[in-house]
Amino acid sequence: MIKKKPITVTVWLLVLTIFTLYFASNGCKKNKKKNDFNVVLIVIDALRSDHLPFYGYEKNTAPFLWELSKKSVVFENVFSTSSWTAPATASIFTSLYPFQHGVLMGLLAVRNAQQTDPTIKVNKIPEEIETIAEVLKKKGYQTYGISDNLNIGKMEGFTQGFDKFKTFMYEKAPAVNAVVKKWKKELLANGKYFLYIHYMEPHAPYHAREPWYKHHEDNRKSNISAYDSEINFVDQHIKELFELFQWENNTLLIITSDHGEGLWDHGLMAHGNTLYREEIQVPLMMYFPGGITSRRISTNVSIIDIIPTVRDLIGLPKDKNNEGVSLVPLIENREYDLLNSRNLFSYLWVKTKGGKINTLKEIEWKTTIYKKWHLIIKMPEKRRLYSLLLDKKERENKFEAARDTAAQLEKRFENFMKKSKKYKQKSVKHKLDKKETDKLKSLGYVH
Repeated sequence: MIKKKPITVTVWLLVLTIFTLYFASNGCKKNKKKNDFNVVLIVIDALRSDHLPFYGYEKNTAPFLWELSKKSVVFENVFSTSSWTAPATASIFTSLYPFQHGVLMGLLAVRNAQQTDPTIKVNKIPEEIETIAEVLKKKGYQTYGISDNLNIGKMEGFTQGFDKFKTFMYEKAPAVNAVVKKWKKELLANGKYFLYIHYMEPHAPYHAREPWYKHHEDNRKSNISAYDSEINFVDQHIKELFELFQWENNTLLIITSDHGEGLWDHGLMAHGNTLYREEIQVPLMMYFPGGITSRRISTNVSIIDIIPTVRDLIGLPKDKNNEGVSLVPLIENREYDLLNSRNLFSYLWVKTKGGKINTLKEIEWKTTIYKKWHLIIKMPEKRRLYSLLLDKKERENKFEAARDTAAQLEKRFENFMKKSKKYKQKSVKHKLDKKETDKLKSLGYVH
């Protein structure tokens, strides 16, 4: 007679088997989450966050991104490190502030220098700084990038770590997408990839995109309507690639901007003029593989936090050379005192026309953002202090009423700027040809 095993032993063996399979399966999923997804970073040039519907704008300027935002992590208070493309994008690529990586001006320098000499000096990311493409390359990713802005290219050091990189001079979103679609076969055939896309819309000049544009008798309203229609236009092109590559299941998609746009809030149209909120507050949205994480986060964060967050998500340790921090604790709804109490900075250095013919002058702007405060300094004499919570349009200067607070915030900027690690500024000479000059004139970079 065959003896039966006690029922308890059989049950425990079954339970043990289930648990073993469960943890093995979840371990694989965890490893997949850390290592096996694509990373796509999209920068939408000159896009201020408050012109997007999921940041409270009354117009639905981005129906696709709005729907995607409902399945994403949306950071509500995100600040750029500058109000110009080259220094801000260099900060995205390096997790450093402009006065650290040394990229202070891009081809915007030709605003003045070109008028007397077509050979200009262009700032370049130092080779010793590890860029986001190099980080992902080291982790086994294919690295591809395309920029529709001439400021972002090989000349300025942005191609470090990329297997392929293409730079246009505002050829517009359809041309950008055409290149990405040409890359599709090799991107999908060779494992996980990092793809960087820099769209130029809604950068000036604003095109009246049908059917979204509405003409107004008021010139400012018409221009803003055109700006908004450009957002709709680029939104459609992001949707096209999202569906073509099926990013919903296998891709970490990060969408942000390099800087905002003035739109005459403080009397000026474009950007690179000030460090008011409209020029430095940008969107940041992260869509995770499968769209399983949805959260809105109000903590102040910066574009320098993108690399540390990506490093954390793909299983790389923190880089002590990065000034940004990982946003994963916020994403996972964990308390993190550093994120809630740190200072954020923004910096703008401009060389522009002086009072006399063929003379140049330097203009320097500095900003400290801390909790509810935004200190703006235009060197050497102008200081403004605004409440981030109560004065989003920055109309009421609180400097006189809160001098001690302003002094503390200014000291924090100066101390950080003095003590932080800085790299030797690199520049390359570039002679503008007629085609480049004409294109830069059309974009308002050359007068």
